Amino acid sequence: MSKRRERKRHGCRNFLFFCLLCAGVWFYGTFTLTTTDVTVRSDQISSPVTIVQLSDLHGYSFGEDNKYLIERIKEANPDFIVATGDMFTAGDADGQDVAVELLGRLAKMYPVYSVNGEHDNDDRYEKRLTEAGVDVLEYEWRNITVGSTVLRLYGITNVYYSPTFDLTNEFDLDRGYFNILAAHIANFQPFAEFGMDLSLCGDTHGGQVRLPVAGCVYNGSEWFPEIQGEGDVIYQKGLYEKNGAKLFVSSGLGSYPIPLRFWNRPEVAVIHLEAE
Repeated sequence: MSKRRERKRHGCRNFLFFCLLCAGVWFYGTFTLTTTDVTVRSDQISSPVTIVQLSDLHGYSFGEDNKYLIERIKEANPDFIVATGDMFTAGDADGQDVAVELLGRLAKMYPVYSVNGEHDNDDRYEKRLTEAGVDVLEYEWRNITVGSTVLRLYGITNVYYSPTFDLTNEFDLDRGYFNILAAHIANFQPFAEFGMDLSLCGDTHGGQVRLPVAGCVYNGSEWFPEIQGEGDVIYQKGLYEKNGAKLFVSSGLGSYPIPLRFWNRPEVAVIHLEAE
């Protein structure tokens, strides 16, 4: 065999290996689950509480009938579940079925509370969730008792925020509770000013594509927002604190508009509330 042919053959093998490697990295980063554990402490927590937050599923299924996702949730053994929107993509009827089936099955095992995002802001979807046993919060609150801890969970439906957004227009805050807000899109400053102890949000997908140190590569309006962004643009993924108030932004489960994640695997968020 000539050296030229041998070099060509060697190059083809290297290219094939590179393609397989890229496919493996893509599949692992986009379709395999990770569990993120977060602990929040407060003197208003007497008995420990475990919350599972699900967000931005976009109609994805992790195993047949989402069995791998459900197994992850069972491992966390939550006291209740909060779904923070975009559980399917707008116009995707099959994706809506996936979301209803998942949350309905979970509602048979745990209390499940849901707020909408911009994609699943759909009356029929909300009706189907309610019929499946899911508690849909549309600018409402619920008291939740776990052991000797009493929480108040608020849910809002905003898919954008006006400059005059103010939670005091809708709610009266009772500081006798540990107050939690479920909202699809983070708006930390007014959440903190209102007095929410913890806000649970999604929407960002954690940026979908992230790099070590640099964080989110592009958030739809700004390159590397966690390095150079200001205001809520930096709240892409994880736990943040402002004047004693806390915000957790889940990087979610699905991908949109393309099925691609890097350094940012689909996330089941487990929030542990413990005594100070």
